[in-house]
Amino acid sequence: MKTKFFALVTIAAFVLSQAAAGGPGITFSGSVPIGVGILQAGAVKAFEAKYNIKFASLETPGTGIGLKALMDGKVDIAGSARPLKAEEKKEKLLGATIGYEAVAIYVHKSNPVKNLTKDQLKRIFTGKIANWKEVGGKNASIAPIISSAENRAIVAMFEEQVMSGAPYGPGYKNITQPNDKMAAIAGDENSICAESLGLMSSLSPAVRGNVKALSVNGVEPVEKNIRSGAYPVTTTLLLVTKGLPKGDVKKFIDFMLSKEGQAFVAQSFIPVKR
Repeated sequence: MKTKFFALVTIAAFVLSQAAAGGPGITFSGSVPIGVGILQAGAVKAFEAKYNIKFASLETPGTGIGLKALMDGKVDIAGSARPLKAEEKKEKLLGATIGYEAVAIYVHKSNPVKNLTKDQLKRIFTGKIANWKEVGGKNASIAPIISSAENRAIVAMFEEQVMSGAPYGPGYKNITQPNDKMAAIAGDENSICAESLGLMSSLSPAVRGNVKALSVNGVEPVEKNIRSGAYPVTTTLLLVTKGLPKGDVKKFIDFMLSKEGQAFVAQSFIPVKR
């Protein structure tokens, strides 16, 4: 998880070329971590070179929009950074797990706090805990940074697994792009946010050197704990098709599950296979 997660994660979408689903080449839409952090970070080029099969488009508007495009028949594959919902499965969506991801809790590196419980996190983000001294830190107001979960699976998983659907407290800074959130954390000693663990490898040295990921419930967000499920805020990375994959799409999914494909997952995330 030490190589680059592709620094252009701040863009809303990356399009290789324009093509409708069913046209020449594979079409993809969905998760930023999958689309940018794995596919655009080398997996697509390796697949194209190996099989002489092209990707016609690769868009990263977020999990929700990607799955909707797949259900509407607009793309061949969607990337999802969360498990499929019951209603999505009813639409015959099938997901192939290519890796695992964690929702990390980031604070400024100078923050003396090393661990927070899920209950403390919920109370911080709902506004019930407002000062770091209440959780073992210095006497300073906590400055949470949040994002909309409408299309971002990582944020949705945090809201589901930690917030249990409770609303955020008032007046929090809302920053949409992941890298912008991390830059804000690096610039504010009292800030905190929930974001992709794989994002860390994409940060500039200046930002990365000023942020850290906390343990949650006493468990560090490291590979063995994520793979085993011991770390309490984890999710899966899925390549999703409508119905069973076939043809070139199946070849690509098989490639991503091969040793070569899994190496690209391992650059920033936890691969299914080692």
